[in-house]
Amino acid sequence: MSIRNIVKVMNFHALIRVDNAKRKADKYRMMEEQLYRMMDVIMNNRNLILDKKVMEPNPNAPEIQIYIGSDFGFCSNYNSQMNERLNRAGADAEKILIGRKLISHEDQKIAIRTTAGDLERNLPEIRQFLETRIRERSCSKISIIYNHYENTTTIYAKNLTVYPVTRREESGQKMDGTQKNNSLDYTGDFAVEGDINQLMMQLISSYVNYELLLALVNSRAAENILRQNATTDSLKKIDEMEEERVMEERREIRGKEFQKVVDNYVKKKMY
Repeated sequence: MSIRNIVKVMNFHALIRVDNAKRKADKYRMMEEQLYRMMDVIMNNRNLILDKKVMEPNPNAPEIQIYIGSDFGFCSNYNSQMNERLNRAGADAEKILIGRKLISHEDQKIAIRTTAGDLERNLPEIRQFLETRIRERSCSKISIIYNHYENTTTIYAKNLTVYPVTRREESGQKMDGTQKNNSLDYTGDFAVEGDINQLMMQLISSYVNYELLLALVNSRAAENILRQNATTDSLKKIDEMEEERVMEERREIRGKEFQKVVDNYVKKKMY
């Protein structure tokens, strides 16, 4: 297979992966929004007594940082941006690294490391690790650092805090970001059998999990858009090189033909 055909296949598969990532993102975003609203309703339910510590992490515990890279290159500055931020990160934070291209230092605390190819198999371990840290209040913050896909022309490095869950009550907004009108928004108060604090903790863990899934598929879309752009540019360059090669061959043939005409003319003059 020629280099051009290989690059063309890479270009085609990149587009397919972007479409797949978008479809997954829609599904995960729907679940994330539902979890957000459920927590909002519980926080504003006048029949429930919720321990505020459930929503507040331990400020003295270390931070957890999740870095999302890729296993392969040919995707512009996708991995270099993540490595720059990883190099600037403090040594105290516990880190989860996703992607073979991410480079860590010996003084950094790497809690979990996985390739992007093995992520599906290792995702339960990551989920359990985060759930345990949230339940035991043994982390001060959970952040996801990744390449955010806004659209085909806008991709940027993003540092997203997913825990503690942001509350916007002081700004007149509910947890889902919509505007509060008054207390009538929460007239459907209800009672819950069992431990409401335990339920809230499970909702927070699930919310963080879906935020991670969203960041993963979003970063995959960014990776493949960058790869699609890189392969498109490469195809143009290959075409330009091929066109130049053909033109050079034609010039060489014309030169030989012209030299042949000159040689024949000289021979005729000699005789």
